[in-house]
Amino acid sequence: MDYSNKAYSDIRIVTVEPFRYISYVVISCEPEDDAISHVEGWAKHLKIENPYVIGWDFPQVSQEQRNVFNMRGYRAALILDEGQNSGDLDVETVSQGRQNYITITLEEVPDEGEFAIIPNAYKALMTYMAINGIKEKHDPAILSCYEHEYFNNHGVKFMDIYIAIE
Repeated sequence: MDYSNKAYSDIRIVTVEPFRYISYVVISCEPEDDAISHVEGWAKHLKIENPYVIGWDFPQVSQEQRNVFNMRGYRAALILDEGQNSGDLDVETVSQGRQNYITITLEEVPDEGEFAIIPNAYKALMTYMAINGIKEKHDPAILSCYEHEYFNNHGVKFMDIYIAIE
């Protein structure tokens, strides 16, 4: 596929090795920031220097929360290093096995305008999958999709978007 927006990388298929995580869900007007901040606080508490945090939309939001209060839901997760546990945190540790994902990277993700760029990246992945006969995998034992934000050495924000595939 050809992309007119240079903010997107080429689409690729990757194998994500098994991992364990703890997660936190928030329903608010700024759920991504709220959930990620909370999980980063856990990382600090657990003395994890370079936390690997992922997130995904949490769809169980009422119509009133969405339409009247302009709230959305988001779940952020802290990936635990091998041998790392959740310490004294009262949270469930979830394990995921090895899984193939189709992914795209958003380069120089702006703080504003994310709500146009991110959905379009998902659309690009879904279109690519449809054109190439790649099927999305729905299995409660794996994350069906998630996002990972990070900064490069120059302070530029990137986001990888993953969708589980058969």
